[in-house]
Amino acid sequence: MAVFRHLPLLLVLYSLFGFTFSSRVSIINNGYRDLVVAISPDVHPDQASDLLYNIQRIITEASADLYAATRQRSYIQSVQILIPQKWVNITASASTWETFQDAEIQIDHPNWKYGDMPYTVQLGGCGDPGQYIHWTPNYVNTFDYDTTKLQFGPAGKLFVREWARLRYGVFEEHGYTGADTTFPTFYRPGTAQQSADMVPNVCSHEPVDFVVDYGCGVDRKTGLYDSNCTYSFANSFKPTSSILSDNRMLSSAVHFCDDDPSSLHRHNREAPTKQNAVCNTQSVWSVISKHADFAGNNNPPATIANVKPTFNIVRVLTGARYVLVTDVSGSMDDYDRITRLNEAARRWIKYDITEGTSLGIVKFSTSATMLSDLTVVNDDTRQQLMDKVPNYTEGGTCIGCGLQIALDILEPGGKGGVIVLVTDGLENEHPYIEEMYPQLIDAQVQVVSIAFGDDAEDEIEVLATKTNGKSYFINDDGNDDELNDAFTGSLTYQPAVPTGELTVLLFQKKYKNGNRFEDSVFVDFTIGRDLTFRVDYTNRYFIDSFSVNSPSGQVYDSVTYDNSAKLAYIIIPGLAEEGEWRFTLNVYQGYPQDYANVIVTSRSRTDSAAPITVECSVPSGTVVQDAAVTPVRLVAVVKHGRNRVLGANVIAHVVSPNSADNVVQLEDNGIGGDLTENNGIYSGFYVAVYNSGRYTLVCEVNSAEGTYIDDGVTAQQRTAMGNFERVQSGGAFRVEIPMTTVYPPSRVTDLKVVAMQVDQMSFKIEWTATGDELDVGTASAYQIKYSTTFDSLMDDNFDSSSSVQFGSQDIIDGSMQPLESGSKQNVTLRLPSTVEDATYYIALRIINSNNVASDTSNVVSVQIVRVKPPQTQPPPTTTTLVPPTTSSSLTVGCDGVLTTPNGLLTSPNYPGAYPNNYNCQWTIQVDRTSKIRLAFSHFDTESPFDYVEVYDGSSDSATRLLKHSGFTVPNAPVSSSSNKMLVRFVTDSTGNNFRGWRATYTIA
Repeated sequence: MAVFRHLPLLLVLYSLFGFTFSSRVSIINNGYRDLVVAISPDVHPDQASDLLYNIQRIITEASADLYAATRQRSYIQSVQILIPQKWVNITASASTWETFQDAEIQIDHPNWKYGDMPYTVQLGGCGDPGQYIHWTPNYVNTFDYDTTKLQFGPAGKLFVREWARLRYGVFEEHGYTGADTTFPTFYRPGTAQQSADMVPNVCSHEPVDFVVDYGCGVDRKTGLYDSNCTYSFANSFKPTSSILSDNRMLSSAVHFCDDDPSSLHRHNREAPTKQNAVCNTQSVWSVISKHADFAGNNNPPATIANVKPTFNIVRVLTGARYVLVTDVSGSMDDYDRITRLNEAARRWIKYDITEGTSLGIVKFSTSATMLSDLTVVNDDTRQQLMDKVPNYTEGGTCIGCGLQIALDILEPGGKGGVIVLVTDGLENEHPYIEEMYPQLIDAQVQVVSIAFGDDAEDEIEVLATKTNGKSYFINDDGNDDELNDAFTGSLTYQPAVPTGELTVLLFQKKYKNGNRFEDSVFVDFTIGRDLTFRVDYTNRYFIDSFSVNSPSGQVYDSVTYDNSAKLAYIIIPGLAEEGEWRFTLNVYQGYPQDYANVIVTSRSRTDSAAPITVECSVPSGTVVQDAAVTPVRLVAVVKHGRNRVLGANVIAHVVSPNSADNVVQLEDNGIGGDLTENNGIYSGFYVAVYNSGRYTLVCEVNSAEGTYIDDGVTAQQRTAMGNFERVQSGGAFRVEIPMTTVYPPSRVTDLKVVAMQVDQMSFKIEWTATGDELDVGTASAYQIKYSTTFDSLMDDNFDSSSSVQFGSQDIIDGSMQPLESGSKQNVTLRLPSTVEDATYYIALRIINSNNVASDTSNVVSVQIVRVKPPQTQPPPTTTTLVPPTTSSSLTVGCDGVLTTPNGLLTSPNYPGAYPNNYNCQWTIQVDRTSKIRLAFSHFDTESPFDYVEVYDGSSDSATRLLKHSGFTVPNAPVSSSSNKMLVRFVTDSTGNNFRGWRATYTIA
């Protein structure tokens, strides 16, 4: 066995592909069952007891809040807490089906942008489920601290808010500070909902009682408050909705806003929130009510006395369980499928499956036979398992028979397990796959389906979707790398490993029809350990020689061959140089039917750091029933640990049933198929869905000029990232009904007013162009309309006479001619003259080359009224001056006096961009017999221009104890010599991409 022990296993290959985010959580009699909270193996075990205790407290509190928020329709009934495999000192039951990557809540180290703020990763649109909720260990262990509650809100309600995003696909109902935001902090309503001139951008069941914070002015271009203006709620403002609004409303909020006109929690359709933009003005409760959990009177309101969840702590005790179920029917002889399957499966067993995993093998034709019961994989058993893989064919096709034997093999070990199903034909023997669904779902087995050839049974993709598995398709052109992708992709269900142990795929390419091939791959600064060049071949005699050259010119040509698995490899010793590595493959031309695949992998540069990774997927699932109804959206998530990689070049390769290779550029620009700009999630629509059948997806990622890791380092301090490359399979999806017409353009969701001239009755709007079909190409025309009535611009009314279309005669500057998808557009238009104050609503549609219109954009408003500077006042002297730390967080202003024994101070909008031209101070004054100790926990400002000063007294004439700037936290706490301390924050006119700072004070 010495031949293969030195080749790094690919089991930790980061191939998080194709997740449809279908959760295993079920709801029965109003109770959500089997919610999984998983703790990352990167979390240190010394936090274990506190984490496990507090997880249960948070979710118990949340269950009662969810029961109230969903109007007695749901609560959390049972929770599985998956702890890392190496936490051996914690008593736990055996984990059988729970995995970290599929968990609804993942507890891991923070993403710098959010800090300890819980957040949900959402890859889909309105009504689409999210990927997971992220908690940090620090948040879990401090959730009940007063400072944490002030920042984030009560933990139970905060969970309900994130659960609504994850489960039901809804979005926030609040605004943001910053000049680039489409969702401003303030807006002027056109209805009588509010009595104030301009109001906070929130959804509340009652008029918002607030004061504008000190220093706010009017933006002369828009006539609105400037983009850094913030507000504070009055102490008497205690709204009961909405839970999706400003964090500071969570303490009293109980409900979601509703579309029902008679509801006490009436939705604010006019507010320029993300919920209104993405969900086309639907309320949060309207979207939730349409979810399968509640639609059709599912889970109606019920009186439930005990909504306290049960908890079960689980850990992987014996390794993952796999059963390989292979088709050996006569058609597997076609295109030499049985041989190719045999070779790929043998490689998988010998090199990819981690030691300690249990593997069973089943073959099926007219009936099914167990070739190997579950066997623990180790050096002594790999060869005997390889020898069990079938290499001959016989009989018909009874897929259900093979699945039944696999279930029988897995059943003694409890629920869970993974079935890798390979088939090439239509099932023609009972039991059929459909008959096996109840057993498979009840057993909580995940099925990885591998369709071998065009005629493979259609139901296998449905099977993968129903069991939260994934699908692959193997073309009959002999392309063996697809089989490798399928087998290694199935290993993502292995127990999670620390990020330092991840192996990433850098390069993969097939070589045929030639005698010499030269290519290269880049080793970037995040990888370098166990750099491996692997060659999979169909015939040993096809390979003449293989060599690798390092960036400095060193040659590596000592190749290890393993003909039993039909592969060869070179492993670079030590830490590989950064830069371009070149390789040369020489082959013999006398074997025209043969080919070789070169695969390059590496691990992170240090065992404590994460490599850059890629997830590639079709979030809507592995089966597209009707492409006209469900456009195919492709997504790649590029990360460095928990931080996002921005500005990368991401290309999706889609091979259609007619073998055409279509290239789709995936963008992170917040338009069309992409939900949010600059979040490291690259998306795009695939419109060439002209054939029914199976499509395969591969994502390629490399660096571009300006690519960077969004880790809080400022643009001025950022170093060049250098070249990097990644490639990742996204598996396969099957289209049942292809497109027979054309798609309309995508809807514009970022329309906003950027300037206004009241005296000239003109305004300037800006948006991002979508495409001719969805977000592809260039559209033909725009229809831009205005009305004095909001509803006149809704989709059903857009073409009515109650709205007026702007024409060329109304253009003052700019153009209404569409630009290429992704381009920023603006136009300045003239409104009709009026002597009265008036509100005009504006929206647009895009018309494509086939005269098909998009849905109506988000609606913006222009108010013809002169705005007086806001009446501002300093906040009251109270410790409730603490702003929350989400991107909706809003500073309470200046000149506050804090008098409690302990409290919290943060920069405005922490941990988001703080305002420019800011000069603000806070006085801390405690009991006369006490002194003050101030400690900073986070610090990120533009050095040296934005800084914090601390004075030993109540004025800046006192001794200065600290002046600090940059991104490092001050080394030590600051202590006063008396009971008074002054904290001052000063910023200049540039640089608003910094996180700000956070400090707590106590009595010394």
